[in-house]
Amino acid sequence: KMMKEYVDLYDNFRNKTGEIIERRDIVPRGLYRLIIHVLIFDRKGRLLIQKRSKIKKSWPNLWDLTVSGAVSSGESSQLAASRELFEELGIKYDFSKSYPNISVNTGFRIDDVFIISNKNIDLNKLKLQKEEVSDAKFVSLNELIKIIDEKEFVPYQKDYINLLFYLRNNSNLFVND
Repeated sequence: KMMKEYVDLYDNFRNKTGEIIERRDIVPRGLYRLIIHVLIFDRKGRLLIQKRSKIKKSWPNLWDLTVSGAVSSGESSQLAASRELFEELGIKYDFSKSYPNISVNTGFRIDDVFIISNKNIDLNKLKLQKEEVSDAKFVSLNELIKIIDEKEFVPYQKDYINLLFYLRNNSNLFVND
């Protein structure tokens, strides 16, 4: 009943190799596939998080970043970010002029993270995709760390979460002289 999902493979220069694999297939050594994450922060600096549905294969019933997903074959990260955000939460946002705030090499994946800051969203107006998402709420960094400690969040490293909260405030990573 599940449609097969296909993803492009990229070399270390982020060029498509022309090879396409199924999303769940093992990525050959030295190649990568693309994943996107979208983080939405409200004006109080709280992060919108979603609860993964209990029927998800990976990490069911755990809280997660605003939106995450695989970049499908033929898509750019920007297109995938817009599609996933709309599919999962019903939020329309155009990423076509955006560059990822951070891109992380996890060994066989390139994770592109897009951060939207100071966006106030009415949680009641969200359209949650039933198969994927069971709930959504805004949390502060401290509240999120607590959820991680209670093992109720997808197991990201806390240092990574701290970095994402840091990046929402300043794209300027250098100390001013």
